[in-house]
Amino acid sequence: MNMLTKLWLVRRLNKQFYGWDKDTLQKHQEQRVSWILKHAAEQSPYYNRLLAGPQQFSLTAVPLMDKATMMEHFNQLNTAGLSKDELMEFLNNQDPRGTPGLYGGQFSIGLSSGTSGNKGLTILAQDERQLYGCLLWARNGIPRQVKKPYRVLFAIRTNNPAYMEVGSFGIKLVYVDYTRSPEALVGLINEKKLNILAGPPSLLAMLAARRDLIRPPIETIIAYAEVLESKTKTSLEETFGAPVVQIYQGAEGFIGSTCRAGNMHINEDIVLVEEQEAGDSLGHAKKVVLTDLYRTTQPIIRYALNDLLEIDHQGCTCGSCFRVIKKIHGRADDIFHLAGPDGKVRFLFPDYVQRSIIRASDDILEYQAIQHALGSFEIRLVVKEGAGLADIQNAVCDNLQQWAQKIGGQLGRVSFNTKLPERNPQSNKLIRVVRRF
Repeated sequence: MNMLTKLWLVRRLNKQFYGWDKDTLQKHQEQRVSWILKHAAEQSPYYNRLLAGPQQFSLTAVPLMDKATMMEHFNQLNTAGLSKDELMEFLNNQDPRGTPGLYGGQFSIGLSSGTSGNKGLTILAQDERQLYGCLLWARNGIPRQVKKPYRVLFAIRTNNPAYMEVGSFGIKLVYVDYTRSPEALVGLINEKKLNILAGPPSLLAMLAARRDLIRPPIETIIAYAEVLESKTKTSLEETFGAPVVQIYQGAEGFIGSTCRAGNMHINEDIVLVEEQEAGDSLGHAKKVVLTDLYRTTQPIIRYALNDLLEIDHQGCTCGSCFRVIKKIHGRADDIFHLAGPDGKVRFLFPDYVQRSIIRASDDILEYQAIQHALGSFEIRLVVKEGAGLADIQNAVCDNLQQWAQKIGGQLGRVSFNTKLPERNPQSNKLIRVVRRF
């Protein structure tokens, strides 16, 4: 794909985001779903067994996919005849000091973090990488008033202590492993004169704490990979004097982008998202099932995400008909289980737990809520020096009790300590609400 084609594609992606109406979007999705199912049935041995035949399959007739199933059937599922064992060997043999190479000179291979304990391989062919790059350029959320060139610290879990620079479209991305120390990242920001910071909110907060050491003016903050709390967003904006935008991406695709009005939309021309009930008695959080409308080397068809989303159907002032992601509630694996008076389990969603804690006091610096068993909760609180810890703990308990009553559940025993939050050992992400059984 030459530069003129890339520029044309970027313009088309922007036109689709802001210019399409719902009818145009629906027709596009129907055409792409039909094409992607036909291609998978012809090229993927796994889907050939499921979909081959004269009959036309509807998308909802395709069985759900998850990471464990995808890895179990990886060799039969991908359309390039790639072997999981050979790809893992390729990754293990990569020079940790160098830039990751292409497998067979064609495919970029990634290994997802495995927050839930299940690691997953990701394959992208050249055309898929180029589409992803154009999509990231078109919908990165960087405000128009920020002038090029963009020099971006792009912190990801690369398993690579080195950094890699990529330049295109007047943007320089400096990829760096987000497990590096904040001091090392500050040094890199200063050395490369980076003006945009992109990374998980917990890492961005660490950089904000070292703001006085960062010399270049920071013009935009891009958050992803962890839930961005409103308090953290406000703090980052005040510290850096720059807007904070979000992108929602993972091994499953580039799912959401921030519009010019500051809201995060589903990239509905690229991915189709089905909403499913998640057991939220308050009716806000939904499970989501994702189909990538363009990926063919590793088909992503009816993939059940572990994230819980609250989706707004009311439209956005930016004019886009793409649905708005109002809130990412957290992971389905981390929904707290409360005993109900009838013996049935009630579900307390991560966002409601977070609200109970952060609204208890402005003096809370760090927190984490852990459920060890039914009726057994641990709350870690780090507060400002001189703050009334006992009063804050009581306020948290009262807030949790109110949420428990709303859903008809019994909270049980809540213990407090002043330990720092623990990061997920597989992904190194900071997850504020964790269920361990």
